[in-house]
Parts: sequence; C-alpha cells; structure tokens
Amino acid sequence: MDIRDYCDSMYGELTGMKARLYDILRVIEGMPREGQAKIRPQTEELHILVGDLSRKIDRLMTECPADWSNAKMEIEEIREQLVEKINWWDATHIGEGYLGG
Repeated sequence: MDIRDYCDSMYGELTGMKARLYDILRVIEGMPREGQAKIRPQTEELHILVGDLSRKIDRLMTECPADWSNAKMEIEEIREQLVEKINWWDATHIGEGYLGG
C-alpha cells in the first residue's frame, strides 16, 4: 500500500472513531447525574482518548513521512484499543456496536 493511501485510509478510520467517541460522550451527558458519577473515571479516559486521537489525526493531515513505521505501529495499537473500548461502551451503555469506520 502506498504511504499516502495508508495515511488517507487511517485518517478516515480514526476520524470515524473520533466521531463515535463523541456520540458515546453525548449519550453519557444525557444520562442521569447518578449514572454519570458512577462512570466518571471511564468518561475522563474517553476524553483523553479523544485528545490523543485528535493529535494523531492532525499529524496525518499535516505530514505523511516516508518512514512512518514507528508512528504506524503506534496508531494501529491505539486503533485496536479504541475499537475495543468503543465496543465495550456501546455494548454496555448504548446497545449497538462499533461497525468500523
């Protein structure tokens, strides 16, 4: 796969995951305060993930270096973690599942 194609593909997938995380956060904001309080640490973790994801997306938009191997491994690891967390949040709190980006 051409490096530019890879960067474009990852940009699209990570942007879709970020949108899904925002959907999850909106559902959490709509929960009763007691429910929000119970999952506050996990909610804070989701906000951190959104920030990390935003930085990766910004980097993909501005640079796509020829040697992307270290960043590629990091992004793919984060992507796997995000898919796992999104699936857990969806199944536990929303009832759908992450279908991919």
